[in-house]
Amino acid sequence: MDPDVERTLADDVESVAAAPAQGTPPVEPQSSANNQGEGAKQAFFTMMNEWVAQYARTNPAVQQFPNLNNPPQEPVMPSVTDPVRLSKPPVDLIRKRGAEEFRAVITDDAERAEFWLDNTIRVFDELSCTPDECLKCAISLLRDSAYYWWRTLISIVPNERVTWDFFQTEFRKKYISQRFIDQKRKEFLELKQGRMTVSEYEHEFVRLSRYARECVADEVAMCKRFEEGLNEDLRLLVGILEIKEFVTLVERACKAEELGKEKKKAEFEARDYRKRSTGKAPFSAVKKFREDTNRSRTTAGISIRPRPLTDSRATSVVSVVGPCNMGEFN
Repeated sequence: MDPDVERTLADDVESVAAAPAQGTPPVEPQSSANNQGEGAKQAFFTMMNEWVAQYARTNPAVQQFPNLNNPPQEPVMPSVTDPVRLSKPPVDLIRKRGAEEFRAVITDDAERAEFWLDNTIRVFDELSCTPDECLKCAISLLRDSAYYWWRTLISIVPNERVTWDFFQTEFRKKYISQRFIDQKRKEFLELKQGRMTVSEYEHEFVRLSRYARECVADEVAMCKRFEEGLNEDLRLLVGILEIKEFVTLVERACKAEELGKEKKKAEFEARDYRKRSTGKAPFSAVKKFREDTNRSRTTAGISIRPRPLTDSRATSVVSVVGPCNMGEFN
């Protein structure tokens, strides 16, 4: 700072300290010496801040002075990145979180490859991996022909292009064909509940909807298409509610399905009861008729004795020989 400015500042401080600043309210005497000292110090700092502000306004080229009322702030230490994290990707951690190896064998179809990629991305998101870490960890999970494919690919591609996004794009081109995506999209567009339960239908609906995002652009469109795939009895029950929340729609459809099962069960039990009742009716009617007939005959004075048992052989002889010739056998 200019020596003349410093000298002028010192003279002004002495003159201000000798006489109170103009416009400053007088400080009432305090009973304690400490309170008087604090009040005087505060008044001095206030006066100095006003003077410095006025001097800065009249001399814009002069460097701003710090505010004496505010205590100096401690410097904030910059966050230090773990050097181990920078040097070594969390390969062991991703395996513990459920990441699996990919070998691209004959049995690994497009759906299996897509599941592997989606599951790997999920693990990376949980661990908050950087793009470089995602790339290194994904490569560490490749085995056999999948690893050879990657090594062949990067041998003909510049290093600056080899990124995590590049890996995902090329992996989908290689193992998840457009034909597979078109087939899954067709399955979603033709999906109906049929013999599936509502829970099973909802699972398939969500799984296949990813291949036709344009058909379920928002939740309202998603609910509409889900209703269209329900069986007719359930569609009529939940359609009148005009539900626009997918979770609520699935819940109401499950309840309607349970009520329908209970209704069918009750109807089956009622039919079975009627069949049993109809089968017993003839026997009970005959028994009742016999009882009524015996009762009426007893009332009329007619006694019905049971017939004595006769020998069937004797009956046969009489019927053949005749009663007149029976004496010859005696």
